[in-house]
Amino acid sequence: MKACCKEYMAEQFGDDADIIADIYGEYVTSVGEKIAETHSALAAKDWGLLDRIAHTIKGNALAVGDNDMAETAIALRKTSTLNDETGSAELIAKLEEFRTLL
Repeated sequence: MKACCKEYMAEQFGDDADIIADIYGEYVTSVGEKIAETHSALAAKDWGLLDRIAHTIKGNALAVGDNDMAETAIALRKTSTLNDETGSAELIAKLEEFRTLL
């Protein structure tokens, strides 16, 4: 578990390790699924869907204190609204890198 997430969730939920582990586990699963969905949305050039997926990733990341993931998702929302295929692909790759650190 990333230290920043552990600290943030401890502030939110106290020292209940079981709750923190459950929430973080759900986050890891969800972010993996959502990142996979970004690849499909980008391939289809479905910019609206890509924006919604990035919005979900951002919200989930903020809920556990993963600011790096959240900031990248915010940037992906911007590139999706600009229909920027190259920029979006680069940011999705960055999300994938952050996912490996979870």
